[in-house]
Amino acid sequence: MKPVEIVKDVYWVGAIDYNVRNFHGYSYSTHHGTTYNAYLIIGEKIALVDGVLGSFSEEMFSRISEITDPENIDYMISNHTEMDHSGAVPDVLKVMKKARLVCTPKAVDELKKHYANGWDIQTVKTGDEIDLGGKTLRFYEAPMLHWPESMFT
Repeated sequence: MKPVEIVKDVYWVGAIDYNVRNFHGYSYSTHHGTTYNAYLIIGEKIALVDGVLGSFSEEMFSRISEITDPENIDYMISNHTEMDHSGAVPDVLKVMKKARLVCTPKAVDELKKHYANGWDIQTVKTGDEIDLGGKTLRFYEAPMLHWPESMFT
């Protein structure tokens, strides 16, 4: 499957997991699988919003590569640190060497629990913005809407 352009310069580059049948344990039945949603937003700079489950990193990179070289990505936005959103973060930051990881301060704590430290991390809070040049990302913290570190971009 190719990337999907949602609006000009905003693409779905996530992955489809046709095999998962129970999402979040047995809370939700997924008889036809699920998606791991990641979005590429292109201005003068490029942001990847969210990632995919780690085992689907290559599928995501393949979609991104049809649009741009993954090494051109400037920001990796982590809206949520559960593995279906952040499992690819280590792979992303290895491939996208200049990318800065953007998340809430609470997400930094959660990411450190899952992964090694040492990444270039920019923390954001409600109302903060990143200007991509032609597109602006605005952040909204949403603690405990799902998990303590959740945010919207």
